[in-house]
Amino acid sequence: MSLRVMKAGDIYRIEGPAKVVVKRGQIYATGVVYTEGQSFTVLRARQLAVKAVADSEVELVLGPGALLERVAPGEEIIDEWERRISGVDPKGVVVVVGMMDVGKSTMTAMLGNKALARGYKVVIIDADVGQNDLGPPTTISLARLTKYVTHLRQLVAEKSLFLQSTSMERIWPRAVAQIAKAVEYAKKTWQPDTIIVNTDGWVLDEEAATFKRRLIERLVPSLIVAIQVENELGPILNGYSNVLVLPPPPHVRTRSREDRKIHREMGYGRYIFPPVELAVSLDKIPLCNLPLFQGIEMGEELKRMLTRAIGVGVLRAYQVGSRVYAVVEGGEWVVRRVGGFQVVGLPIDFEKGLLAGLEDSEGFLVGLGVIKKIYYDRKRAIIYTSSEVERRIGEVKCIRLGLVRLDDNFNEVEKATNILKAEAEQSTT
Repeated sequence: MSLRVMKAGDIYRIEGPAKVVVKRGQIYATGVVYTEGQSFTVLRARQLAVKAVADSEVELVLGPGALLERVAPGEEIIDEWERRISGVDPKGVVVVVGMMDVGKSTMTAMLGNKALARGYKVVIIDADVGQNDLGPPTTISLARLTKYVTHLRQLVAEKSLFLQSTSMERIWPRAVAQIAKAVEYAKKTWQPDTIIVNTDGWVLDEEAATFKRRLIERLVPSLIVAIQVENELGPILNGYSNVLVLPPPPHVRTRSREDRKIHREMGYGRYIFPPVELAVSLDKIPLCNLPLFQGIEMGEELKRMLTRAIGVGVLRAYQVGSRVYAVVEGGEWVVRRVGGFQVVGLPIDFEKGLLAGLEDSEGFLVGLGVIKKIYYDRKRAIIYTSSEVERRIGEVKCIRLGLVRLDDNFNEVEKATNILKAEAEQSTT
């Protein structure tokens, strides 16, 4: 713990964990001016720029690994961001877009604080499935903002939607629908004045631009806040007039792919650990996105015929309309047309380690789980999940298989995108 005198206009960069208590004067952080007796925190491994609005004295509590440094004029854009966002009314739906590591989460917090200061009822929606600050990785999460924050991680998700993946590339059409669902839920349930949507950092290719534009068209935001390095957001923003373009902070902490992976793995553990082993009847709580056990199970003769047709041993097979879902020997997925049927062959143990979302009747997440085993003869799944999910199991109406495979320590070991083959065949009929 230390006391520090800050002269008016001084700017400091703090990397947490740290707590700042204003003993005298005024300190600006994340769109808020904190005065005598007020305090704010900087979370571990997060950076925050703060400014003395007046001559001030602060009490600093720096945790392990925390850093504090005074910055020269021009090294931070705290003044420009404050000047630019103070000139807009954040009422309505606000969408924040930009690449990874440009400060989107900080901007979302600033906009939320500004709206709160106006007396608005504020909802934050974090739609960054890879680095979600409100809820688990792979989700879109919602929370009401009721007090000033320096980081979105200080909020706790009140509702989440399971998006199955840690990136939007293969799932973005569903993501558009689910983000819109989150916005509509917030409007209907909480009647906010302001909804701020923090988006993911996928922006640099044509498909990413299509995704962001479809999302903007669906949400019809009152304001788009774009944090742009050069002109990389041009294909997304072209034609829209309600755009505020801001530069990124020059010293945002850039996280490597491995850092992001570790952050997600800690997130899985936080929402599942300590795990309980839960046996679920798939007759009562079916798979949302794979209709196993929902059709007619094929007998031995039909399985032999199917084996000859696809060239792989068939252990179990279920006919669902014009589709056949077969559990097959070996480790390869099979998608093949046989007569008038589309056959999807699922390799034995394909489910082991898959992240899963246990969803309620409205499609919202009750909790995450990891599939350990499906016993086809008993139509039963063994799932590692949290004691909270076990307590709320009566709310679970279906289990959605994800596209991420985890090991016993919740480390990501594979992107299981083959699940989309089965989902695609399901959705095309």
